[in-house]
Amino acid sequence: MSQTTGAAQIGFVVKVIGLSTLIAIAFKTLAPRLAIPATTAVSLALVLTPSLLLGAFLTWQLRIARPHSQ
Repeated sequence: MSQTTGAAQIGFVVKVIGLSTLIAIAFKTLAPRLAIPATTAVSLALVLTPSLLLGAFLTWQLRIARPHSQ
């Protein structure tokens, strides 16, 4: 692994950890202020949202790293 590749991977991991931290802080601070009904659908949405957001972020990063070849 070259120096540049290692630095890029470390940067990517830092971005993912930072995004995860921001999502966790948002849930911790903002969620109690919202009047959210206690339903199964809302619970499922709240549980899946962080995974879906991180998946979207990782997909976006993958597209940036490897542009589509024509």
